[in-house]
Amino acid sequence: MSRAGARHPGADDSIPSSSTDTMGDRPEQLYATLNEYLQLEHKFQPRLCLPDESESGEVTIGARDGAAHVLRCLKVWFDLPADVLISAINLFDRFLTKMKVRPCHVPCITVSCMNVALDEHAELTKQARTVSIEELVSVSQSACTWRDVARMSRVLADKLALNNARAVTPLHWLRLVRALAAAPAPQESELVNLLEIAICDAGCANARMSELALVIVYHQLEKQLTEWARHKDVSEELYYLYEFAAQLQAYCNMSETSLLRTRDVFRTVLSRYEGRCAATQRQRLVWRLSERTLKVLRPTDRLTSLLPTIEEQHLATDTTPSRNRTGSESSESEETSDWPRSPVLPVYCSN
Repeated sequence: MSRAGARHPGADDSIPSSSTDTMGDRPEQLYATLNEYLQLEHKFQPRLCLPDESESGEVTIGARDGAAHVLRCLKVWFDLPADVLISAINLFDRFLTKMKVRPCHVPCITVSCMNVALDEHAELTKQARTVSIEELVSVSQSACTWRDVARMSRVLADKLALNNARAVTPLHWLRLVRALAAAPAPQESELVNLLEIAICDAGCANARMSELALVIVYHQLEKQLTEWARHKDVSEELYYLYEFAAQLQAYCNMSETSLLRTRDVFRTVLSRYEGRCAATQRQRLVWRLSERTLKVLRPTDRLTSLLPTIEEQHLATDTTPSRNRTGSESSESEETSDWPRSPVLPVYCSN
């Protein structure tokens, strides 16, 4: 790791716009993007306050995590970029931060977040969407119609003011911190996988995005340095690594207490995830599809390619809608009374 890679974030550089989400490898471009992200971070930061158990029909932490895993299943099923998943979960969390949502609205909101994220990604990349609303509805088994999803998508766009600015998500921060930390950096795919594990858990939902990105990058760098230490002396690399981390922490106004708390929460989430992966006994995936859905999903190799990946997530899934389980209809506000609703969340997961 070269010393040039650990330049102080306070370097005097001009700021080009990063609205196209492209970051050059020149330091001045990276630090310009850092300044821009810092200005926007608070605007797109979720602040969830969800109960562990619902006593009066509120959305619980478990329901939020279930929705996040539904989104991750959709991402795997349709082979979507990580940008779409991270954006969809960020939309979902921000919407729950701003609006009082009933459990019966959650399935439609979940699919609508993925629908909006797909539209945003198509607009950004100037490419046509590869997944239709009808396909999202069929695969998610959310018991709502494509018209419901289209209407809820408009509600999302209105309440979150999506036409004003593109969101800065934890994935943007992750790529920026990786680029700033200097080469040789961890593989982006490894970092993105860790980020997906983290944001699918409500424990990391309220973590400051810049702090979470820094924690994940340096978690992987520490593992990498441990491997290097077996073959060569890495004392100099280790010195510059932590020197830069301290500089970035100070520049971004990350308090020691907050950063350590984010690190501890991330390690707890990762440890719990790895513990489930190491379990010798676990419930097998149950994915029930109707004949109508199977016709939509031809060819069927989509299903066979998805199953091993989802089993690694250890999700106990039953996507057959239950007509006997409905969300609470009480305490509906006038604003949300006509929102699309579904009788059951497709995927439930325990914390």
